[in-house]
Amino acid sequence: MRQIDVIYCDDIREEVGNKVSYMGVYAGELRVPDAPVLLGKLCIAVRMHTPISQPFETLEVRVVKERAGEEVAEVLATGVIEQPADFAVDDDAATRILAQLHFMLQPFQIDESFEIRVKVKTESEELVSSALRIRVDG
Repeated sequence: MRQIDVIYCDDIREEVGNKVSYMGVYAGELRVPDAPVLLGKLCIAVRMHTPISQPFETLEVRVVKERAGEEVAEVLATGVIEQPADFAVDDDAATRILAQLHFMLQPFQIDESFEIRVKVKTESEELVSSALRIRVDG
């Protein structure tokens, strides 16, 4: 079974030793007191998993704005990413393949309440992430 995991946060930092740190991780909601507001950046870490027997042939990642469950705007899109011709799994114990992308939306404008979500179109299906609710209190 394929799946997508997404982390929405303030910053993504590459660390020594092939590590990544996520700073200021949002737990489902980002609240601001008034709008409009301009955030310095909003970061999105996307991890796509698939069984080793079903490698991704193509991926197209889109970040979209939604209101009331309806897509209203595309924030960014990668275009089609094809699996490299020389792709091979060199670990006999591996059971899953992981593809990972990081996005930094810099700056990030908030004019009203909405949700932001990641959608990944593969060669055979669309994977849809959980949303980050962005709420303007004022």
